[in-house]
Amino acid sequence: MSTDLILNLREDFRLHLQTFYTHLNLAPPYHSIEKALQHLSNTLRTKPETFLQTLQKDPQRKWGLYEKIFEASGLSQKHRGIIMQLALTAPSVPPGDESLRFLKIFTETPCPPPS
Repeated sequence: MSTDLILNLREDFRLHLQTFYTHLNLAPPYHSIEKALQHLSNTLRTKPETFLQTLQKDPQRKWGLYEKIFEASGLSQKHRGIIMQLALTAPSVPPGDESLRFLKIFTETPCPPPS
């Protein structure tokens, strides 16, 4: 059962990532997306089944995890400058388009100092 829940969450996350990049008219960083999906799977495998079931039913907790994975996997650093510009100049977010929640990572998180 937990394997099915993980697969469902993984595919949901993939769909949101694809929608996010499509809306911005950017080619998704495919290798980084696969890395993020693997990071999500690895994280979920360490959680009890009750946690997974809660994620399926609680959009706020699910999105909290998706946003953490988006950042932890390095996706928030890919195309950062371009996405920050698009976030500032993009037309209003279409209602109900949850995938654009990833934009807040670019508008609310300070840019890391150059290395």
